[in-house]
Amino acid sequence: MSFAREVEELSGQHVNLCFQCSKCSSGCPLADQMDLKPAQVMHSVRLGREQAVLTSAAIWYCLGCETCGARCPQGLEPAAVMSAARVLTVRKGIQPQIREAAIYYRGFIDNMRLFGRIHDVSLIAVTHLLAGHPFDDLPLAFQLLVRGRLSPPPLRLDGANFRRLYARAQQREEALR
Repeated sequence: MSFAREVEELSGQHVNLCFQCSKCSSGCPLADQMDLKPAQVMHSVRLGREQAVLTSAAIWYCLGCETCGARCPQGLEPAAVMSAARVLTVRKGIQPQIREAAIYYRGFIDNMRLFGRIHDVSLIAVTHLLAGHPFDDLPLAFQLLVRGRLSPPPLRLDGANFRRLYARAQQREEALR
């Protein structure tokens, strides 16, 4: 299966509809941080430039805010394409350019498995710990704690529904291979 087809199946987007107007890139709040702008990612997917897309920092900088999709005259969602590229990166064992993003991405799924929802404090704490800078946000954490803005992790681990859903998705994915 071609790279473009893989991305299309995962994202539900028909990348060949993109005519490179670059409205997605001009509206992206993080485009100035990206090595490939959203329009360039879309074009690279169309051309089958798998390595360029999957090793880019752009797919990890994407916030998923969907500003790009709101601006697209074709009704495409470049954020969904970026998300599909992240999934393929993880599946293919490619190390992301931004180490913290990979740690966060993995932690997000693990947090869902454990709690059944995202607990922001534990997700950020684990990300900082595994990234090697566990104390960077301690002054901010202390201020938030004093103001009552931090909540402890839930005592009841309620990720069973998510774990079942995740297991079914993995089985379906393996059946498609």
